Amino acid sequence: MTRPLPQLSPEAVALHNDCLIFDLHCDTLLSQALYGYNPARRHQNRLPLSPLTYQSDIPRLKEGGVGAVALGIVTNPLRGNRALSSTRRALMDMQDWPRRAPEDVRLISTAADIEAARKADQIALFGGLEGAHGLGGSLDQLAELRELGLRYIGLAHFSRNFAATPAFGWGADPNAALSDSGRELVEEMNRLGMIVDLAHLNRAGFMETCQRSKAPVMVSHTGVAGASQSWRNIDDTQLRAVAESGGVIGIIFAPIFLGPTLTGSAELIVAHIQHVINVVGEEHVAIGSDFDGFIIPPSDLPDHSYMPYLTELMLQSGMTEAQIRKCLGANTLRVFREVCG
Repeated sequence: MTRPLPQLSPEAVALHNDCLIFDLHCDTLLSQALYGYNPARRHQNRLPLSPLTYQSDIPRLKEGGVGAVALGIVTNPLRGNRALSSTRRALMDMQDWPRRAPEDVRLISTAADIEAARKADQIALFGGLEGAHGLGGSLDQLAELRELGLRYIGLAHFSRNFAATPAFGWGADPNAALSDSGRELVEEMNRLGMIVDLAHLNRAGFMETCQRSKAPVMVSHTGVAGASQSWRNIDDTQLRAVAESGGVIGIIFAPIFLGPTLTGSAELIVAHIQHVINVVGEEHVAIGSDFDGFIIPPSDLPDHSYMPYLTELMLQSGMTEAQIRKCLGANTLRVFREVCG
C-alpha cells in the first residue's frame, strides 16, 4: 500500500537535497539472505505501514536522498564459530549491490570515499555487524572483515557472547562488565580504524566501553530514555558518555521505542533528536532508521523514500538549518573520518 508523501515546503526540499543523509543502520541484507530480495528493484509492501520489512531498496534510497547507509549484518548466535562464515556471506551479499546498480551505489572505505560518492550522486555503502558473536569467538579475522567492507561492530545483539552482554535477551545482565576478550576487541577496533557500536549493549558494558575506547564510539540505532522509557533506550548519563568520547547517537525510527506505541508519527523521531541536543548538544545526534529490521515504522515515514518529510518536521520544530545538517549526516561523517580515515 503506497501512501502519498506529505506536503513539503520548498525550504525543506532545498535543504534536504543539499544535506548528506547518512543512515547508520538498515537491515536490508537480512531480507536479501532470507528470501532473495533484490535490492536493485523498487519494492512495494502491499500491507499497511510496510510492517517489518520491504522498507528499503536502492531506488527508494535514491528517492529519499540518502547518501550513505550502513547495512546491518545479523548472524545466528547458535552457530558458534560458524557464525563467522555468515558474516562473510553477508559482506559478499553487500558487494553484490554495486554489481546490480553500478551507477547508483558504491562500496566505501573512508570519509573521502563517502564524499566522492556524493559528488557522483551515488549511495555510499558499508557494513555494520550486530553482535560480536558474528566474529566466531575470535579476533583473528577482524582485519580481513574490514577489508571486505565491515566498518563497525556492535559488541552485543540479543545474546551474550565472548566479548559482551546485551541489554535484553539471552544472558542479559545490566551489571556485567566486558570480558577480557571484549576489552581486547575494543582495543583492536581502535587500532584498525573500526567504529565501536554500543546499540543493544548492557549498561555496565556501555559505560566501560566509553571509558576504554581511544576513539569516538556510537550507538547506531536507539531511542533515549529522557524522551520515552524503554529497555531499548539509553539514559542521559549514557548520552554524556558517548558525547565525551566524541561520538554520535543514531535515533531509531521505531515508534514502539519512541512513544512507546506500536505506531506513531515521525514527530517522535524529532522529539528524541531534540532531547539529545538538549542534553549533549547538536554535535552528537545521528539517525539510524533500523528499516527492514522487523520494525513497524512511523505511519508517515514508512520507508526510505519518505526521508524528506523528516527534514520538513525538523524545520517545523524550530531546528536551524545548521542543526539539521549535522543531525542528518554531518556528525556521522565527522566520526567516520576520525575513526575510519
